[in-house]
Amino acid sequence: MHDELFATQDQWAGAATAGDNFKALAGELGLDQAGFDACLDGGKYAEQVQADFEEGSNDGVSGTPAFRINGTELSGAQPFEAFQKQVEYFLAGGEPPTLEVAADSYRSMGEADAPVVVTEFSDYQCPACAQVEETLIPELIERYVDTGQVRFVFRQYPLTQIHPYAPQAAQAAVCAGEQDNYWEMHEKLFAGQGEWAEAAEVPLDTFEGYAEELGLEGAAFEQCLSSDEAALVVQGDVMAGESLGINATPTFLVNYLPNRGGQTIGVLGQVIEYLATGEPTPQIVPTDGSWRVQGNVETARAAMLAFVDYASPESAEHALNVLPQLREQYIDAGNLIYVLHPWLESADGPGAQAAVAAECAADQDKAWEMHDLLFENQEEWTAAGDLEATFAGYAESLDLDGDLFEECVASSALLVRVQGGTVVGAMIGVPEAPVYVFSNGQSLTSTSPLEDFQAMLDSMIGQ
Repeated sequence: MHDELFATQDQWAGAATAGDNFKALAGELGLDQAGFDACLDGGKYAEQVQADFEEGSNDGVSGTPAFRINGTELSGAQPFEAFQKQVEYFLAGGEPPTLEVAADSYRSMGEADAPVVVTEFSDYQCPACAQVEETLIPELIERYVDTGQVRFVFRQYPLTQIHPYAPQAAQAAVCAGEQDNYWEMHEKLFAGQGEWAEAAEVPLDTFEGYAEELGLEGAAFEQCLSSDEAALVVQGDVMAGESLGINATPTFLVNYLPNRGGQTIGVLGQVIEYLATGEPTPQIVPTDGSWRVQGNVETARAAMLAFVDYASPESAEHALNVLPQLREQYIDAGNLIYVLHPWLESADGPGAQAAVAAECAADQDKAWEMHDLLFENQEEWTAAGDLEATFAGYAESLDLDGDLFEECVASSALLVRVQGGTVVGAMIGVPEAPVYVFSNGQSLTSTSPLEDFQAMLDSMIGQ
């Protein structure tokens, strides 16, 4: 019956007479017709089916087909090779992959009780990963790991289709870790990527040479490299990453919040600092009545996330010349939800201070007035020596309570609030500002004219 139901799916799916189709199948299979009909019509197994559905929902299943292999998720119409890989992993003794990596693991760096855990899924043959290793990771370690604020975890995620030697490189790191030289091998693999990544065949000799340079016990390293032990560790990391939907490297998780693509320490640091406060994950579309959401959520047929930098001339161009037209044509007409997310290049830059000023004006119901003033006078305040005094002058021109405004601007809590926009941007892969992301998954950039926004929105609203 299972096979027949799938074979004839196009005949009964969505049909009002599906029950008759099932009864006909029972007859063709030679079942007791009366017994089958009574079972189906009486809903004998309805509760069991509902229980299966609820069990799947509780386990995070949101679509079909979805599989669990020794408790490990595999979703979608996967090829046989995907099942084969996981089954063979467990048959070889692999442990169910987990998101946690113990603080005493050789792949973990930093204090066990650090308030934030940064996990990097990376590929030793990936050029972007090597660049991040050279530029971002040293600053991450100096600013946050060495000061006890972050525990850093590295997980292997070789993209074998484009980087054929990455799995063996990852295994070399694991084997070095077995001899307490994981991070030393890690550094050599990235530093020597240009040497071994272009080799004509798997560069095991190069990896063994690195082991010798590190003073590792050669026979033990080679035995580890040729065994299944290291390969299972690497595959476990890959399966953990796949369960999170990771499909590119490098990908960072900050307390399991995804931060996609290569980033600057200015952006990644803000995500770290935001989460270290214990604040909840910021909402992509705030539902708390935030001033930064414009439009009617009941009638809108499109949503637009605007990631803007108050110090960016391109953001000013959008705010002064494009946004008023969008407000008139789409927002006020009830067709568009416009969500403003301040994006900060750094937590101590002029754009961050301006975003705080806008939030403080919001506390006195003058958010958009301050928003407009900041963009209208961008050239003035970005060149000013005393931003606090300049912004206090703008507050006075808006008849705000000066003492309350100045007290608000000085509050560290307001910086955390505006950093939420950068956190949202990091979650969905926004690399800079301004960027405008639409609810159809497409985006426009800083140089997009009004006509591009109109074409995008007209297409979405007309669907």
